[in-house]
Amino acid sequence: MGDPVTTALVMQGGTAIMGGMAGNAQAQGEKQRAEANAYIGKTRAINTTASSAESLNDELATLRATFAANGQRPSVGNNAIFDKLYQVRSREGRIAAGNDMSASYDWQRQAQNAGRAGFGSIVGGFGQAAPSIFDLYSRLK
Repeated sequence: MGDPVTTALVMQGGTAIMGGMAGNAQAQGEKQRAEANAYIGKTRAINTTASSAESLNDELATLRATFAANGQRPSVGNNAIFDKLYQVRSREGRIAAGNDMSASYDWQRQAQNAGRAGFGSIVGGFGQAAPSIFDLYSRLK
């Protein structure tokens, strides 16, 4: 092969590059997990919205049936109860869906950061190898 110094310098440079590639592979795995969690968070937000709308409709139907069973006709007071229930439950649903979307956005940011960290690992690996390659080149001169 070559003299021991040249071999050591090549091995040192190769090890640094491979370390950078390993760091990139790990970061890509983290990125994929974070993207999957972001997708799950968005799905959860959609389900929360649908579920809260369904729950609201059930509550309003129960109230209507209760008023009808008691022989109460629609009035300003009854409508105020319906409106208040609608406002409160709608707000609660929006908050719950917003919290799920916020968690999803957090996972998206984590995925982006992992992608950047992977690129940084590769650049760092080549950066660590550069002095070894420079030493090797100066040795060959």
